[in-house]
Formats: sequence, structure tokens, C-alpha cells
Amino acid sequence: MNKAELSLRFPVIKLGATCFANLSDEKLRELEAHKRQITFQKGDIINKQGNFAPSVMFVLHGFVKEFIEGASGRNTNLRIVGQGDFIALSGLFNNNISNYSAMALGPVTLCLFDREYLLQLIQEDPDMSFQLIRRYSELENSFFLLLHSHLYKQMHGKMARVLLYLDSFRTDESNVFEFMSRKDIAEFASISTENAIRVLKSFESDNLIEIKDREIHILNPQGLEVIYQKG
Repeated sequence: MNKAELSLRFPVIKLGATCFANLSDEKLRELEAHKRQITFQKGDIINKQGNFAPSVMFVLHGFVKEFIEGASGRNTNLRIVGQGDFIALSGLFNNNISNYSAMALGPVTLCLFDREYLLQLIQEDPDMSFQLIRRYSELENSFFLLLHSHLYKQMHGKMARVLLYLDSFRTDESNVFEFMSRKDIAEFASISTENAIRVLKSFESDNLIEIKDREIHILNPQGLEVIYQKG
């Protein structure tokens, strides 16, 4: 089987896992033997905070929410993981214990890679190592921005950032808002659910967004960006 044929069986490359794109035919075959595919349903816990994490996961389809579990059921949402991105990538570089939980927001299909085998590949392939470390650095930078928003932005600024962030996952086929409760959105903004609803209504009154049940449509992204920047 040549590399092109194997890539057709290996959709992670086509979906954006460029770290695997330059592997040799032999390495791709080995990687094929060290992966498996699994499907989750809405609400399923994919990765539990504090548990052993032997695999690095790649999203083939659907949306996953990563979050830190807090006391009394109040969580801090970290990010949405959509098609073409990794879950639990940090486990490669620090330890094999999960620092956060991950939950399926709807039907989700994942490709699971054995952590120890990936570490072996990283040591053997400098290009793959570079690609994965670059992605890990991007995630770290996004968490710094999230922390800055939580610490220094007011409610309206936080909510504006969250709406723009969630809307960035919109495609012709899917809209992440349909999977998000008001509590989910509030936990992304690190504010109470009541305050989140209040801010959303004020944004709607100002014609910045349109709300239809769970659906939220951004009408004025530039206006929300100004609110976010001003904080």
C-alpha cells in the first residue's frame, strides 16, 4: 500500500494533523497499528480530570468541551475542540495524568493514539516533534489570553470574547451554539449563568446578536470586538 492509499485510510492527515504528513510509509503503517477509532454521544465524559490518560485523541467529527472541574459543580471551560484538532496533547509533554476533563457536546468520533508510541515517534522524527510542540505552544498562548480575560475584563468584555470565540467554530454544516447551554456559555466567560443571560439580552437589545432559543447569531462582530478590547 503506497502513502497516498494509506492517507485515504488515515483521515487525520487530511483533516489537519500535519505532524503526520511527512512520515515514511513504514512509520504510517506502524501508526495505523497503534491507533483506534471510538464514538461518543452527547454528554459522555471522554477524559476525566485526575485520571490516567494513556492516549492522545484527535477529533474526526463533532465538538468536545475541555474544562476544569470546580467545587459545587462550578466549572471553568477552557476551549472547544472541533474537527481536526487534538485532545489531551499536554499529556505528551508533562505527565500521563489528565489536568482537565473533556466532554462530548454532541455525537463525537475520535481517533486515539497510544501515548508511548507517539513519544517514540517524536524522538525519532524532528519534523513531527516540531509540529506537535508548535501546536502545544499555540494552546498555551490561548490559555494565557483566557487567563488575562478572566482576570482583567468586565462581564461585557468577557462575554464578547466568548461569543466571538464560539462563533469561530461555525460552518455551513454546524453551529456550536446549538450544543451550548447558557450555563456552558457562562462558564466560558467565568461569570454566573444569571449574569450571562443578562448580558446576552443587553447585546440583543443593542442589535449585536440575535437569539433564537439556543441559537445565537452574531450580527455585529466588529461591535463585539470593540467591547472585548475595551473590556
